[in-house]
Amino acid sequence: MIKVEEQLRQLYRSINDQGRRRIRARQPEIDRRLRSPRPDGRRGLTLLGRLPAHVSRNIEFTLQQLAAVAPEQYYYLSPDLHITVMDLLAARDDLRLSAKQLARYRAAVGKIVATTPPIHWRLQGMIVSPGAVLVTGDYGPELAELRRRLRSELPALHLPVAERYPTVSGHVTVARFTHPISAPDRFLAAIKENATTNYGHFTMHALDLVVHDWYNRQVESCVRLPFVGDGR
Repeated sequence: MIKVEEQLRQLYRSINDQGRRRIRARQPEIDRRLRSPRPDGRRGLTLLGRLPAHVSRNIEFTLQQLAAVAPEQYYYLSPDLHITVMDLLAARDDLRLSAKQLARYRAAVGKIVATTPPIHWRLQGMIVSPGAVLVTGDYGPELAELRRRLRSELPALHLPVAERYPTVSGHVTVARFTHPISAPDRFLAAIKENATTNYGHFTMHALDLVVHDWYNRQVESCVRLPFVGDGR
């Protein structure tokens, strides 16, 4: 059985290889919704983790470097940066949750999180996918177990889980492509320069259950769920 660390390395390598090929061919995936003047109408129910200030600052420094090379792209603001633990209900245009449904999710997810130890993280390295720039993360075994429990226990309570895909990743999306990349070689060189950049170690003591848009710019509902033993 492949260990999580090796699985993550293989996953990130594959994503980066695909992304570099698409950018070299001048065929990045363009997010046209970000170019629209209308707000993103998609909504999803997501369990996510926030980044500590020192990690966000480190990421910002790199984004300034990328923006100097490709200012036409979309770069996340610090308050919008996050790690997706799980898209419980992937964002879509027609998602509607009643107050009763949301309360059931909050209670069930909160109970699972409350019996999970804090998650230890190391964010190190930057890669490019066909449509975005990602900071890659390694995490402790607590996250894999939390995801396993959510996928098995929520449906047993008749609470659907509708992920876009069952992720094992622990990354932060930090930029998205909204236009063709004006200087692809220089852009890829900047990504490669940060391939081993250490953005920081930290421990996550709580998660947020949110109803938000695809980019985490519009948060309509948010509740903080602490891990076991957290007195904060």
